[in-house]
Amino acid sequence: MTALGDLIEIDDRTVLVLGQGLDVEHDQPDVANALVHRAGDTLVLVDTGVTTAFRTALRKAADRVGPWSRVLVLTTHGHLDHVGNNDLADELGVPAEHYVPALDLDQMRDPLSYWVRAFDRIAGSAPLPAPPRSGWPGRARRSGRARSPPATRGPSPIWGSAAPIPTPCSPP
Repeated sequence: MTALGDLIEIDDRTVLVLGQGLDVEHDQPDVANALVHRAGDTLVLVDTGVTTAFRTALRKAADRVGPWSRVLVLTTHGHLDHVGNNDLADELGVPAEHYVPALDLDQMRDPLSYWVRAFDRIAGSAPLPAPPRSGWPGRARRSGRARSPPATRGPSPIWGSAAPIPTPCSPP
């Protein structure tokens, strides 16, 4: 059985750091996997996950693939579960470069404003009540991970009415 922060050695220069899926029932956050690779004297981190435990695992993986004298962080996209430990590169005591997709720059520079603007563009959006802490009825579990509730159209026993909201980018 695998757990958050487990290290899987792919070869002597590459380690996969395992994340975990969101588990609301056990108050466990979604944490992306990360890839740690050494190319010559460069440590390459592909995503950095989130949480202190994951940060510790990243550092162990970086030490395992060493030695290196510079760091390159490649972010696949700007969600917190992928970028939460990006500042680790700046603490390693060597030159560091960060690369992020251009479309995610605004989100990463000012997340609050980015998400407010994103939701303002959705016609008729309104806040939904928070889901109950115990999850939804009939929660199924597979491989230790919670399954998402099925998409609903019309009344939902938990969150009320749900239906697709047309946006400027939605197909007709």
